[in-house]
Amino acid sequence: MHDHRPSTIGLVRHLEHAEVAQAVTEQLRKDLAIDPMRLPVPAVGEQAFEDLRTTIVGVLEELQRSGPNGLGAALYRVDIPEAHFVRTMSTGGVHALGGEVVLRALQKVLTRMRYAGRY
Repeated sequence: MHDHRPSTIGLVRHLEHAEVAQAVTEQLRKDLAIDPMRLPVPAVGEQAFEDLRTTIVGVLEELQRSGPNGLGAALYRVDIPEAHFVRTMSTGGVHALGGEVVLRALQKVLTRMRYAGRY
């Protein structure tokens, strides 16, 4: 289940739009160097966030096993500060971190779309 803070719920609702879900998926693929076959665009709707998070958690777990540099480099590309990473891992582990990664990609996408006047 995702974070129930009002700001988070508001962000997640944007994944109910196909254009946003597609762009977030592409952003995650780019930031985490994920093959498109491994991270398909989720079905639009309430489950989209959890579908993305499930795949991202698996990717983060693999990066974590590969050593600190792999995960650290990925989080740098995603733009999650180290202090935020440490706090998230201590309170919710990789599952929570997966959610934060999806939310950060969503924030990036929405910012670009708004700046371009497309959303």
